[in-house]
This record gives sequence, C-alpha cells and structure tokens, in this order.
Amino acid sequence: MADKSKLGMEFPLYSIKVAENKIAEFAAAVAQKEDTDHIKEIYRDVEAAKNAGYENIPIPPTFPTSFAFWTGGGLLATINAVGADLNKLLHSEEEYEYYAPICAGDVITRKMKVVDMYDRGKPGRKGWHVQVTILETELINQRGELVLKARTTFMEK
Repeated sequence: MADKSKLGMEFPLYSIKVAENKIAEFAAAVAQKEDTDHIKEIYRDVEAAKNAGYENIPIPPTFPTSFAFWTGGGLLATINAVGADLNKLLHSEEEYEYYAPICAGDVITRKMKVVDMYDRGKPGRKGWHVQVTILETELINQRGELVLKARTTFMEK
C-alpha cells in the first residue's frame, strides 16, 4: 500500500518542450489511426491550427496525461515515490482544468503534489478495501502562466 506519510509530498519540478510530432502521434493513437495523415488537421498542420485560432499546433484534451510518462523518471518513478505497488494499482480518474491552450513549442513545467490519501471500503474484507491516492499537478508554461491543473486518482488493493 502507498505510504500515507507521503501525503503533502511535492515532487521535483520537471520541464518538457511540447513537440509537434508527439502531439500528432498522440492524436493518432487516441483516434486509432494508423498514421498522422488521418488525424484532425489542427493536430498536424500549423496553418490549420492558426486558422482555428491557436498560436501553434494545440495538444488534444487528454494529452497532459502523457507528461507523467515523459518527466521525472516516468510513471514508475511516481508510483515508487509514494510507495505504491504497481501490480495492485488501478488508475481510476483523471480531471483537467484548462486555463489556456498548450501548443507545440511551449515549455511546460510540471509541479506535482500528493494532495490526499485515504481508505475506502471495509478493511479485512477481501476485495472490499482500497487505498486511494490523489495527485494534483499544475502545468506552467514558459511565460510563468498556469495553463492547466490536473487531478489524478489511483486506487490500490
């Protein structure tokens, strides 16, 4: 089970430059397309993105989840830092609150913290007890603007 003494723990800051090819590949993956030629133009073409009102190619709505895989040692490092067992873990919820678009070329700094840990269910009853951990992540762009807040909830049996 996750170590409840980690409640309030702040992870080190990590930054990443948002790459056009990563946006296109992500858009193709979630749209179940074999290549990026068959995704919405705003996710692969700068002019189409600008015509739609963006500064550059925007990220798809659920793209911020991928930052956990590309920063700070990846998902496994995050799980290990809170003391959870990956074999018993279930990602149960992801929430996004956007404040501004995130586009290709932006340098995003991830600021993440463990904001809640609690038990749900009845301890001692097999299959009726889980421990819930909630991470809150703020994404800040190269101009120092908060562009997104995310809340990640996972449960461990």
